[in-house]
Amino acid sequence: DDAKTARRVLVYILDTSMRLLHPYMPYVTEQLWHHLPRAPKSEEKAANALMLADWPQMDDTPLVKDDEAIATFECFQALTRSIRNARAEYNVEQGKKIGATIVASGELKEAIEAEVKSLIVLAKLDPEQVAVVATNSDEAKAAAAADSVQLVIQDGVEAYLPLSELIDVEKEKQRLQKQSEKLAKEIEKLSGRLQSKGFVDKAPAAVVDKAKAELAELEDQASKIRASLEALG
Repeated sequence: DDAKTARRVLVYILDTSMRLLHPYMPYVTEQLWHHLPRAPKSEEKAANALMLADWPQMDDTPLVKDDEAIATFECFQALTRSIRNARAEYNVEQGKKIGATIVASGELKEAIEAEVKSLIVLAKLDPEQVAVVATNSDEAKAAAAADSVQLVIQDGVEAYLPLSELIDVEKEKQRLQKQSEKLAKEIEKLSGRLQSKGFVDKAPAAVVDKAKAELAELEDQASKIRASLEALG
């Protein structure tokens, strides 16, 4: 009995230690924790991964939670994600750094300014072309009026990315024009096929439906490319 009690105490101490150390040593503690005796794996995720396990507590008193800090972090997280998504959408080279104007107000503006160095690293921004400005300021109005991509992060927080740094406008026009011409030929070919009575009358219904679906998809792609060309001017 004494040996079992000692083992239980040791497992409890190790388990608690791993949970406390996890934020600072995530990979090592996660691996070690999986070697400790614990409840069998179940649908409860907390039983399957240390990173999802409950934080150690002395009693049932709820942990102190700073809702404002969480909201601020989520805003910063969304800002970073939006800029990274924009880079991916415009196929910006991985190593290229771009400029950005962040528009916010009050405490959120101060919080973003305090973490702007982290934002520069995470979103791959050019430190010399990054500005955090107040809502409705002259700088914010100038950023909105410039030829840029607007990212709405949340109510009261926006980001403007200069379009000239995201893409080479002339090269992008040429690329889209070539793609548009290619799609036009494919649409013409498929439309002619569907207008042929010999094809529609003789081909199985499934084949005809598939061709119609392909035509609709091609026309949708062509419409999006025309919209992109119009946006580029």
